[in-house]
Amino acid sequence: MIQEIAILLPCHSFEDFPTYHTGDEAQSLLANWTAMWHPAFLASSGKKPKWHRVDSPPDHLEGLALLIPSICKAELPAGFTQRAKESGGVLIKSLTDRLEIVAKLLEEVPQINSVATDLAGDFYALGYCYLQVELLTRQMRYSSSLDEIYFENKTVEAAKAAMAGDQQLATECLQACFDVLMEERNQYYSVDTSLLDFTLVADTTLGDALLAEVQGALPTNLWLSGLLAEKISKEHPLLKQAIIEKREAKTLGLVGGELVEGPLNLLDPEALLQNFQQGHSAYESAFGSAPQVFGRRRFGMTAFLPQVLRGLGYIGAIHATLDDGRLPVSNQGKARWEGVDGSTIDALAKFPLDATKPETFLSLFSKLGEAMDGEHVATLAFAHWPQITSPWYEDLKTIARYGNCLGEFTTVERYFEETDTATYHGNFKPEDYRTPWLKQSIVRRQPGPVSQHIDRELNNAEVEVAGKLYALAELSSGQPIDSAKEGIRRSLQDPANPGDDHLTIVDQLVEAALHALVNSLPRGTGSPERAYLSFNTLNSARNRGIVVPELTDLPSGDKPLIIAAHDSKQKFAAIEVPGSGYAWIAGNAQGGATRQKTLLEGNILRNEHMEVHIHPETGGIKSLYDYKTRGNRLSQQLSLRMPGRKQATGEHYRGPDANAVYSRMAATQIDPIINTPAMGEIHTAGNILSEEDEVMATFRQTYRLWRASRVLEIDIEIQPQVDPKSLPWDSHYCSRLAWGDEAALTYHDVQWVRTRCSGRRIEASNYVEVEASHGKLTLLTAGVPFHLRNQGHMLDTILIPHGETRRKFRLGLGLDLPYSLPAARDFLYQPQPEFEMAPMPAAGAASWLFHLDARNVILTSLASRTNELGQVTGCTTKVLETEGRPAKGSLRCFRPVKEAYLCDFHGNRLTQCEVDKDRIHFQLTAGQWYPLDVEWA
Repeated sequence: MIQEIAILLPCHSFEDFPTYHTGDEAQSLLANWTAMWHPAFLASSGKKPKWHRVDSPPDHLEGLALLIPSICKAELPAGFTQRAKESGGVLIKSLTDRLEIVAKLLEEVPQINSVATDLAGDFYALGYCYLQVELLTRQMRYSSSLDEIYFENKTVEAAKAAMAGDQQLATECLQACFDVLMEERNQYYSVDTSLLDFTLVADTTLGDALLAEVQGALPTNLWLSGLLAEKISKEHPLLKQAIIEKREAKTLGLVGGELVEGPLNLLDPEALLQNFQQGHSAYESAFGSAPQVFGRRRFGMTAFLPQVLRGLGYIGAIHATLDDGRLPVSNQGKARWEGVDGSTIDALAKFPLDATKPETFLSLFSKLGEAMDGEHVATLAFAHWPQITSPWYEDLKTIARYGNCLGEFTTVERYFEETDTATYHGNFKPEDYRTPWLKQSIVRRQPGPVSQHIDRELNNAEVEVAGKLYALAELSSGQPIDSAKEGIRRSLQDPANPGDDHLTIVDQLVEAALHALVNSLPRGTGSPERAYLSFNTLNSARNRGIVVPELTDLPSGDKPLIIAAHDSKQKFAAIEVPGSGYAWIAGNAQGGATRQKTLLEGNILRNEHMEVHIHPETGGIKSLYDYKTRGNRLSQQLSLRMPGRKQATGEHYRGPDANAVYSRMAATQIDPIINTPAMGEIHTAGNILSEEDEVMATFRQTYRLWRASRVLEIDIEIQPQVDPKSLPWDSHYCSRLAWGDEAALTYHDVQWVRTRCSGRRIEASNYVEVEASHGKLTLLTAGVPFHLRNQGHMLDTILIPHGETRRKFRLGLGLDLPYSLPAARDFLYQPQPEFEMAPMPAAGAASWLFHLDARNVILTSLASRTNELGQVTGCTTKVLETEGRPAKGSLRCFRPVKEAYLCDFHGNRLTQCEVDKDRIHFQLTAGQWYPLDVEWA
């Protein structure tokens, strides 16, 4: 018969209670503490549990049930165990499972009834709540004001009622106990803490456990993507119905928004928006409503997101990740997340706690105290998989059923709508976000850790071009094209081996769009000519080099032609194509080869803007000069980076850059390929050698420079003979750039907006910009996303990490480009010139349909608007500021404009723009992105 129950602890009071333990030690401590509060033991002893110091155990042991957590086992006095047995005491030592502890102790008490069994969890929760409130009282620098006598009497009364089978009385007494604990907590903090329960959802958890979680009594929040919503809708009707019912009752929140959780920071703005729009359609189809709070389990936060979320009507976001990666954190639970354009959205800016770990709940009082003490809106969030939690989390839920002593569970929608608006702006700098994509690809053995991103970017660039070409064709002809909407979908995640069939479909889409635009152009009255039409879907004029094999004669004349030339095999033309327009290049029998100087001389390529010296020994770029400043601007070589011995072992480790080992290039062949006044091309080949002259790989590089171009094109082929190690940021084949100014600033694009980056690891699918005191160098990446800055003045562009199968790459080097993004987009992909036998277009050899006079603004999309009769009545586009500074300008259209409106991302009109005939005037803040609806006059 248990006359008293107690626990041994290595502390003197609640002030030094051992809350720092983790793992099994924390589990054992909590299990033993809460097991004492079973109603059978309370009723049998007639008093609430006690505790004693482990170095001073009680003398009287008869009828005493003594629980000894594992943290106390080593400190127990020698011989105490034997004395306890001889004195008739019961010792439970080192157990970590609460049910096992209770089962052993129940052997000492009479048979218990079903009421006591059913209410056992409530008594455990009471014991846990008592512990946390007492610890929290001291955490908040108060002394306890609890009426211990009343609390003990009510606890014992509840236990005896439960043992007598009186559930109502037992519940009433338990409620009184929780109320008095609540009263004590209100002495020092009378505002409720918000508790957010996040249930994570994956393909493998769409079963009974998730259904039970949804049907629980307390509010919860499902964290799931649009694809999972679709799967629930199709394959789990009971779960779908339960979610709909709970959503209608406003006791279930949804966190998500996207269709798929791909590499968000590497998506272009239109692909990012498409991901949300398709995701919303999936949620609405499945549950009748889309999430109002954004979040994703995989890493994926960028400074571009707040304006997109605001434009889509979100009320909040979870600025946290449950994946690898790094992102800035806030000292506030609820903060204002500010984007690159200055727009803000309320965000939960702290990481959810792991609801499966015992240390989370052993030190819960500390986290509660910090939230109460320092946060504007006291908040704790917990994340777990369905029905996979620790017993103490279930205790916390039970406590919440009796009151808000330790906080109130709520949905995310209610949290963002009803709690105070955040006044603290999180200092979330773009360079503080570090994604795990490259590392995860290696660990998960995904095909193409680098090429999957290149393929996605190229695919999306082609889709973007096709959409704009179709729109230009519809606007030019005034008639909608039914096939224009078919296939215009961007890739949203890593397309592992997209396959030739997919690439063929995209190529065919572009080709069909080109034919539609060619056929839509009004023609002049002249006779048909052999000519090429080159289209530019960007809104700024671009200098391009094209090959014109179908022309019988070389073209001649002024703009759009810059120069034409030929060698023994091909004809070339350097041209300028207007923004959102075309250039028509026809042969001229009176034209002839230009007498201007060729662009290649020995190992030197030069045009009006740069002079590039190819190293005769390495085959890389020895130096790059401009004509305004003295000294070398840039050098380049291919290399295999390997971690040095000290880096691998940690011996006298001085950082990743100082200990890394780079191989060297040794050229075996340098050949001039093309040497004309229009274009020069030189080819190098050789080996990549280790310090011991071992051949690590063979290489081929082709350097190409067009007349009037500020971009040096580089085609790279590497055939490795030694595989890099599976540490992608420390071991890889790369194109390595070096410049002289170690104080140069580095920039890259985040969703096409120029952003400063100060970290070593840079992720940019369009460009990386090095800005020094004497000028600007821009690496055009052509979709290669991963770059490593080291030693202050070097940049590795990672081409082949471990597991990469792609061997050919393209890079561009831009010298003093006025605007990097248009050059990067043009370098990534441009439609091939279309050969035709037709009269010159009526508008002349070159013309445009839209003109933007603000060069730091780009049109990210273009589509025609039609009325109910199917007539084209205007267009819809989106304008984006790309340089990180305010823009004020006008969009000039090829037709008079009746009215124009800035809209949100649902198409709702917000602000009417000033219109002057064919001009639409607008203003954008730095990095701002807005849809624009235009109606023709």
